[in-house]
Amino acid sequence: MLEKMRKKGIPTIVWLTPILPFINDSEDNITAILNECVRVGVKGIIDFGMGLTLREGDREYYYAALDKFFPGMKERYIKRYGNAYELPSPNAKELMGIFQRICKDNGILSNPDECFSFMQELPDKYPQMSIFDL
Repeated sequence: MLEKMRKKGIPTIVWLTPILPFINDSEDNITAILNECVRVGVKGIIDFGMGLTLREGDREYYYAALDKFFPGMKERYIKRYGNAYELPSPNAKELMGIFQRICKDNGILSNPDECFSFMQELPDKYPQMSIFDL
């Protein structure tokens, strides 16, 4: 869909989230996602940190899903993060370095403030289209 939007002249911003510690927080996964964003020509990528946040209520739902799809992973999360709201990947520093390098090398906006500023300008720069125009 991102590629189709680019071909129609519609700029896109990707929000890179969630990055799940011990599940999808590998260098290979992040690099593959970012390289695909480069390939399809996204304007920007927003990331507030490699990890996820869990509010009360969300945590219980997420832990139940971990039990179902990744047996034993819930205990690993509890041991490492307890009841923390922010759950950064153990690889966060390295992954953020990859993120920043790929975005910089390819002229992709990567600062959240820059991405949000760009999005605020969109109504003035582009006429509204119907989703059926795609």
